[in-house]
Amino acid sequence: MTETVYMKENNPFPNNTLPVLYYPEVLTELIRGSNSGQNVLNMFEENGYSNGWVNGIFSYHHFHSNTHEVLGCIAGEAQVQLGGPGAEIYTFKKGDVLLLPAGIAHKKIESTADFSIVGAYPEGLSPDKQTGSEEEYEIIQNRIKSLAVPKYDPVEGEKGAVKKYWN
Repeated sequence: MTETVYMKENNPFPNNTLPVLYYPEVLTELIRGSNSGQNVLNMFEENGYSNGWVNGIFSYHHFHSNTHEVLGCIAGEAQVQLGGPGAEIYTFKKGDVLLLPAGIAHKKIESTADFSIVGAYPEGLSPDKQTGSEEEYEIIQNRIKSLAVPKYDPVEGEKGAVKKYWN
């Protein structure tokens, strides 16, 4: 079951009117064994999300203004703040997936030593990394608003939560 989390604007972090989509424990079968990162990358690619990587989450607030981002936790767990300073902190653990709409600020607060995630972007877009800019805030907001909704859900494909919650 997919859960939704709505973020409010938190200047200089625009966030988004689209909800964050949280898929708890959906990767359990894919992350058994030694190829967990590649298995998750393959699933994301099959659903139209590529330009993937395996790493962690930056320990400072950042967001992407030119693309949405999917994150799948393949090991450990972390406390992640979504929405910028003062916003709520969420536990992101092995097996979970987050789909972050463009503009959603995210920051790792703390994590286990083995915390590792897979990230990817719809249609293989290359993300910009924004850390909040008062001077370009309106330009960034307009860029975010102009982005198309992805054709597919990163977990459920053509008929997933993206179609239900982002259209």
